[in-house]
Amino acid sequence: MNCVLTCISLFIVTLLQFSAVVHAGPLDEYYLRQFGESQSTQLQKAVLSVSADVQESATCGMPLKKALRRDWNLLEQSTQKVLAKQLAAPVLSGTELTLTSTSGRFMIHYTTSGTDAIPSMSWVQTVAQVFDDVANKYTALGWRLAPTMPAAPYDVYLRELSSKKLYGQTTTLTDSNGHIIFLPSQGFPYAAPSYMEIDNNFTDDIYHPLTYTPLQSLQITAAHEYHHAIQYGYNYYFDVWYAEATSTWMEDELYDDVNQSYSYISNWFTQSKLALDTPVSTDTGGGYGRWIFNRYLSEAHGPAMIRGAWEKLAPLPSPGGGADIPMVPVLESLLSSTTYATTLGTDFFGFAKRVYTRDWATHTNEINMIHVYSPVATYSTYPANNTVTLPHYSFAYYRFLPPSSAPDNLNITVTGTSGIKATAFIKSSGGIVTEYPFSTVSNTTASIPYFSSASEVVLLVANTTDVDNHQASFSTDGTPAPVTGPTTPTPTTSGSSSGGGGCFIATAAYGSYLHPQVELLRHFRDEHLLTNAPGRAFVALYYHYSPPLADFIARHPFLRGVTRVLLTPIVVAVVHPAASAAGLLLSLALLYRPLRRRYLARVAAVG
Repeated sequence: MNCVLTCISLFIVTLLQFSAVVHAGPLDEYYLRQFGESQSTQLQKAVLSVSADVQESATCGMPLKKALRRDWNLLEQSTQKVLAKQLAAPVLSGTELTLTSTSGRFMIHYTTSGTDAIPSMSWVQTVAQVFDDVANKYTALGWRLAPTMPAAPYDVYLRELSSKKLYGQTTTLTDSNGHIIFLPSQGFPYAAPSYMEIDNNFTDDIYHPLTYTPLQSLQITAAHEYHHAIQYGYNYYFDVWYAEATSTWMEDELYDDVNQSYSYISNWFTQSKLALDTPVSTDTGGGYGRWIFNRYLSEAHGPAMIRGAWEKLAPLPSPGGGADIPMVPVLESLLSSTTYATTLGTDFFGFAKRVYTRDWATHTNEINMIHVYSPVATYSTYPANNTVTLPHYSFAYYRFLPPSSAPDNLNITVTGTSGIKATAFIKSSGGIVTEYPFSTVSNTTASIPYFSSASEVVLLVANTTDVDNHQASFSTDGTPAPVTGPTTPTPTTSGSSSGGGGCFIATAAYGSYLHPQVELLRHFRDEHLLTNAPGRAFVALYYHYSPPLADFIARHPFLRGVTRVLLTPIVVAVVHPAASAAGLLLSLALLYRPLRRRYLARVAAVG
């Protein structure tokens, strides 16, 4: 018995120490690490291999700054003291000098010494001219320019940002007490002024100077970041994923010859089962890659429709606690108005079809830069069948190749829950695409001719609603598997909301949906639990019972710590399943031997 207790005690002590290393002060630790102020040990990085620390290409720093502002009051005072500089006007590495642009709209802050030093005075003049050009372009397109303090120009700071892997970042102004400054006006009650930081030269390798000149990088950064400043002027509480989607779209609208934005699309199309409003990430195409959906909307309804979405957002208050306003309902409200007389679901399905057909109406000389569709599965032996569960506003493609003895017709039968739409395409050997739509998805069959001579047939299924877990099933022999509808009627409407995308207890324990461990658990749910019936049943049960429990945990720091301890083995198992399984077997082996000796001793005593 003593040996058993010793083994159990060692396991518990190890777990507690491991948890302390990995999860102590999780929200504080997250922001400290992201801003390069972390004191984390190497053990955390070695054990969890948190991908958030590694970023292969430069991005925009606005989402992180905005999240820090939102979560500020949740941080320890010691953390706030360290990170206060992140929400204050930057201090340059040398004596600060300024240049006002010709229009008087912008003041460029620069230095000639230290790490932030400019390459030349002519570069500062170029920066000023580019920002004047950007403002003029936005004015011509009908956008409301970024608000500034009375009679003051907009501040742009030139800094060395390559080490932070950033093109630029836009931050709202705060008063002496750290409160957000608002400059309300008629129709824009939540307008907020801001300032901007951009790289001082764009010559470092991370900006790919052999592909894009420093001037081109400056142009798209100015277009992108200044649109964030414009967004803050419409409504401070904007939804971050759509802010990035819009700013990235505007890069190509203002500077059509640069085309850097196309690099973000592949990570969405190759992971099309992720929701439209997936949190911002270059790994998933969240935010950045979604800009191509704005192109579809602008082609379908005119570019002014995108500006109309921000105008629709402008008067709306925060849903509570300073949280961002989910953009999906705003888009739905706008598109269903008499002006457009459609729905977001209809447009999303139209977009998903265009991913395959590639019949883009604008920027036609750039169509080859748009990543092609990416099938979830490819079939060349038959019958073929599959079942997929899709989150809100997501889609999946399935590819069918004709075998040597292929029939003339390919019959595909589809059944799905109420949020599913489906269609099929056949591509001839000459590349001509023909669509065969499904009028319904209730054991409906599409008979596609000339399959034997085709290049391919593809099936598209999409969840065209704001409700998660709609399910579709298909078969080529007329026997699709039964489908199960969503078990929760609650829409999941924004990856940037405080709900953590449904991971309620994990979000409560770690303090923010942004925490890497919450992201790990969310991906495990999407990729492993929602892909099978037992996993979906577990998720449904979790969604039913976890919200009130999560609220209770969030209000009690002690319970948050206990919950993090309890979640530790789950997180480790998700990241390192093989090592976790080995550890479990080792623990069982350690327990087996003393238990067996005790059993044999009892048998001998009885005998």
